[in-house]
Amino acid sequence: QVENWLLQRVPAGKINVGIPTFGRAWKITKDSGNTGLPVVPATEGAAPAGPITKTPGLLNWLEICQRLPNPSNINAKGADAPLRRISDPTKRYGTYAFHTADEDGANGVWVSYEDPDTAASKAGYVKAKNLGGVALFDITLDDFRGQCTGDKFPMLRAVKYRLL
Repeated sequence: QVENWLLQRVPAGKINVGIPTFGRAWKITKDSGNTGLPVVPATEGAAPAGPITKTPGLLNWLEICQRLPNPSNINAKGADAPLRRISDPTKRYGTYAFHTADEDGANGVWVSYEDPDTAASKAGYVKAKNLGGVALFDITLDDFRGQCTGDKFPMLRAVKYRLL
């Protein structure tokens, strides 16, 4: 989209790129398949609310990070099972993670999100193209206590260090 604006001769300094600190999550079913590859053919609406955001279909970075494979959840089953993270080498879909539905069709979830690596990549793009800046939203949805990796505000830090 940025390239399109630049082709229309919008001054680069007037273009800002938004980077979310949250992800959108959907319930997937047995009919959704087991690859997680977008576009997922069958969903049942928004995934259950996270313990912090308390909003169906919305997970903050901490809630996502804690669901990715780590020593505390590697053997978990059911709703606590870790999500399988997929990096999109084509950069067509972005980063996503999923857990296929159980035999009874429960606990399937698909999450599209930004992480510190993808946020840094976007910030690098902004710097390389001399764009106006980055809009990180919403900063309250970043891991401000450093509970997942020990780093406070990992998304904000990733953007900041790439822009320096």
